[in-house]
Amino acid sequence: MKRPISLTARVSLLFAGAAACVLLVGGALFSHAVQEHFLRRDAAAIGGMMEFVRNLLAGTRTHEDLARIPSRISEARFEHPSIAIAVEAGDKSVLFRAGPAEVVKHLLTGAGLGASVPLTWSHAGDTYRIAANRFPLGIPGTPPVMVAIAFNITRDQAFIGELTGYLWLGVAQAALVMAALGWVSARRGLLPLHRFSAAVTGISAERLDAPLPEAGMPVELDELLAAFNGMRARLQDSFRRLSEVSSDMAHELRTPLHSLMMQTQVTLSRERDAADYRALLHSNLEELERLSRMVSNMLFLARADNREIVLKPERVELQEEVSRLLGFYEALAGDRGVKLQQSGSAAVESDRLMIQRALSNLLSNAIRFTPAGKAVKVTIAQGREHVTVKVENPGEQIPPEHLPKIFERLYRVDRSRREGASDNVGLGLAITKSIVEMHGGSVAAESDVQRTSFTLSLPLRV
Repeated sequence: MKRPISLTARVSLLFAGAAACVLLVGGALFSHAVQEHFLRRDAAAIGGMMEFVRNLLAGTRTHEDLARIPSRISEARFEHPSIAIAVEAGDKSVLFRAGPAEVVKHLLTGAGLGASVPLTWSHAGDTYRIAANRFPLGIPGTPPVMVAIAFNITRDQAFIGELTGYLWLGVAQAALVMAALGWVSARRGLLPLHRFSAAVTGISAERLDAPLPEAGMPVELDELLAAFNGMRARLQDSFRRLSEVSSDMAHELRTPLHSLMMQTQVTLSRERDAADYRALLHSNLEELERLSRMVSNMLFLARADNREIVLKPERVELQEEVSRLLGFYEALAGDRGVKLQQSGSAAVESDRLMIQRALSNLLSNAIRFTPAGKAVKVTIAQGREHVTVKVENPGEQIPPEHLPKIFERLYRVDRSRREGASDNVGLGLAITKSIVEMHGGSVAAESDVQRTSFTLSLPLRV
């Protein structure tokens, strides 16, 4: 695969190309201006001589005056030796001729007669500007006289050609110099980008806590630097959370595995009857079920992160689902002396089983942390575009510094406690958040000294 050219080379080539275009346009305009200057000068010289001859012919009254025309034209031509002239009378007789024979012969053919601007003609290595016209004589009854003039511009053309050659050579050299200057300027201008690249190269998983310095960076890199530092912070947080999750998972798995091993080793240490072995199997089954639930929950979260879970939306009457869940948890709440209350109604388009699971996690947490004699309240409210379900319970306040983290996986406010040991492994709230976000909603938590509440906000349609 062909490697693309560097950014420095691109900027240099663009700069050189732009400079070359400007120089080419300037050179073309200058060359055109020089040619126009010489054309106007030649036209003025030819026009002056043509006007002189016209006035001379108009002032001819007698044949003696006509005979003096050649001498008068010769005197005027003395100041312009590069001009060839042919004056032909109406009867085709030549009244005056001066200049190279081939040029005069060409003039007598009527070349350039009536042209608005002088014509260009080349012969034997020389170039001429030619103009011709007919003028009346001052002698009555005589036909008009043709006057043809050729102005030799060979030296001028040579000068223009030499000047054009030097001009385009200068343009080419200037373009090369501009390309070199552009390369040097681009390389110096891109030094902050090279420093940025070097700084990025030195970043590793162990050095994510050090943001890239903003001092000395040009304003054009501010957005890139801010975006990169933001990405670095997110990566650092992700690595931290991954490390914590790995550590917590190892801890959560170690406890039931250690229990399984110890109970099995104790049971196998001596001969026991069938009842003891049956009791061991029942105990092991409880731990295995706990491990199975934990693994299933982690797999659910992993699939949710990878967007592998397909929702099956349907119309869900939230008051009916909440009533059904309260009936399910009624026995557990009764054992703890906790009352369950429900108010409000609304319907959403959502995955019924997913919403049941999210609400079940919130209800089980609320019942677990509600003091005896108090009540867990579930309030449903419908807005214009969203439906909210609030689950609130009185109890111990969650410290403010923990509120932003309680939806993280395996996170506990008090890591030394394991309330409800077989189920409370810190995945319920994380699962609830994933389910709500899959539906395009959000979940929030609030806590003070009187009560703690969790609010689900679900869109009316998925």
